[in-house]
Amino acid sequence: MKKIKKIILTFFLSLLLFFIVINSYVIIKGNKYIVTEKDSLTNSEAVIILGAKVYEEKLSIMLQDRVDTAIEIYNKGKVKKILISGDHGQDNYDEVNAVKSYLLLKEIPEEDIFTDHAGFDTYDSMYRAKYIFGIKSAIISTQNFHLPRSIYIARELGIEAYGFPSDKRVYAKEIANRLRESLAIVKAWFDINLNSLPKYLGEKISIYGNSQASWDRNVPEKLITEKSFEDDFVEGLVNAAINQTTKKVTYDPSYFQIDYPMGDVPEDKGVCTDVIIRAYREMGIDLQEEVHKDMENNFSIYPQKWGLSSTDTNIDHRRVPNLQVFFKRFGKELLLSQNSDDYAPGDLVIWELREGIVHIGIVTNRYYNNTPLIVHNIGAGPKIENMLFSFKIIGHYSYITNEL
Repeated sequence: MKKIKKIILTFFLSLLLFFIVINSYVIIKGNKYIVTEKDSLTNSEAVIILGAKVYEEKLSIMLQDRVDTAIEIYNKGKVKKILISGDHGQDNYDEVNAVKSYLLLKEIPEEDIFTDHAGFDTYDSMYRAKYIFGIKSAIISTQNFHLPRSIYIARELGIEAYGFPSDKRVYAKEIANRLRESLAIVKAWFDINLNSLPKYLGEKISIYGNSQASWDRNVPEKLITEKSFEDDFVEGLVNAAINQTTKKVTYDPSYFQIDYPMGDVPEDKGVCTDVIIRAYREMGIDLQEEVHKDMENNFSIYPQKWGLSSTDTNIDHRRVPNLQVFFKRFGKELLLSQNSDDYAPGDLVIWELREGIVHIGIVTNRYYNNTPLIVHNIGAGPKIENMLFSFKIIGHYSYITNEL
């Protein structure tokens, strides 16, 4: 019995020693790169704001201090970009957009705000900063107890990282925070040494590229302005599109057998084209029938991408390239530009997301910073978002009854 107790005691003492050694090692390595004077900070590509608790759109005190510190570093000219990394794993909990809204209200230019919605822990945040956003140098804004681990992870992953403490007050549960941090340090050490992968990776978004490519593009209601309509048809069309954003629709590109004419896929399913089809159908225009009739008579001028030798009323109108040909023929082809004034409510816009992958949406009368918001479905159901210039525009059309 004594021998067993001795073995158990030895095991727990060894575990405690391992715990202490790992904590000391990480803290010593991270502390070397903590800077306490802003003027002494090394100029870097970005300041990284690490997520913390939010209450709907309200930042917790700890998170607000991290954000305010990051703003001070940005305004000091020490970085050119801000990366928000936090937890947005659920529709009803969103650290990232809460911080983004706060930054916008503080008049930080939107082109300098990048968002990482899958920064579920510090390791994921730093890994994605390096391999998704391509960050090579960074200043980390978080509380002092959190900085050594954050810096250690970033530097082990190849980011030239420095930390600036965002402690602006004494926080509640200080002891509990430090105990949790001690456990998190051990996890970080294992993550580094086991070459762990984050929960999500995804397509690369350069920190020097278009910031809005990283946004989920949702704009808080309080930042949206509206313009009045000048045409009853356009008003009905846009409102029909906006109304779709209130419904739960799963993105589903599956082939469905549907009625003809006036056929539709199940109401809780849809893709980007279904937003357009359903909006026009509310206005008494059946794009399924109109596209089909034109394709029947002019099949050769439509894209021959899907190995078809004849029309298919189930799918033809639900393909963006076919709609693009139809709108060119029967609508008005408009200017492709980067000037938001050239895009009016009811206009249809087609983007190239990447080579061979295209997308369509409809311009609304709602604006953010004079840029019209778009109703579209890019994978998360119909949304109204600030994404007009997020991708390369390859088509711009107007298709309204008084032009037919």
